[in-house]
Amino acid sequence: MSLTPLHTAVAYLLNKWQKWLGLPALIVGTMVPDLETPFIWFATGGLSDRLFLHSLLGAAVIGTIVAILLTVFAYPVAVSYVFRLDKEETKEKCRFSSMLVFCCLVGNLSHVLIDSLHHSFNPLFYPFVNESFDAFLLNNAFISPTDLVTCSMLALLTLIIIFEIRRGTKGFWKRVFLG
Repeated sequence: MSLTPLHTAVAYLLNKWQKWLGLPALIVGTMVPDLETPFIWFATGGLSDRLFLHSLLGAAVIGTIVAILLTVFAYPVAVSYVFRLDKEETKEKCRFSSMLVFCCLVGNLSHVLIDSLHHSFNPLFYPFVNESFDAFLLNNAFISPTDLVTCSMLALLTLIIIFEIRRGTKGFWKRVFLG
């Protein structure tokens, strides 16, 4: 997705669908695969921007490990500081557990699967297969797959924000960042 934060809409929906899924780990997991983008882009001279973390294996193993570390150590500090949330409550939501690991995994895999709907190169089975897996690619004569997915995710995120604001501004940041 051209805008990494749009992936968080899926994290929010998963958390609302199944309250037991931890929102912080889902949020971080949905954004981790794009951490490789600048490195791959520079390494390939701009020919590619996605590889190992955008594969199922890479997202499941390396992406999940990175997401766990970021969720446990960085997310509580950043979110509690920037959005003035209770630091101890935020740390508790980000405490290491098997559920946190599972949510990081789900977040990473959701990112990879969403990207496989619209990117021209989808290394889903890398390193076993170097070719792009395009079976999920949304081909449409009227709108590019990237525009379709980006607009859909932007609309979804906008609806989520409107829904949360209508619930009241008190506790807004807590609801959207901690669940």
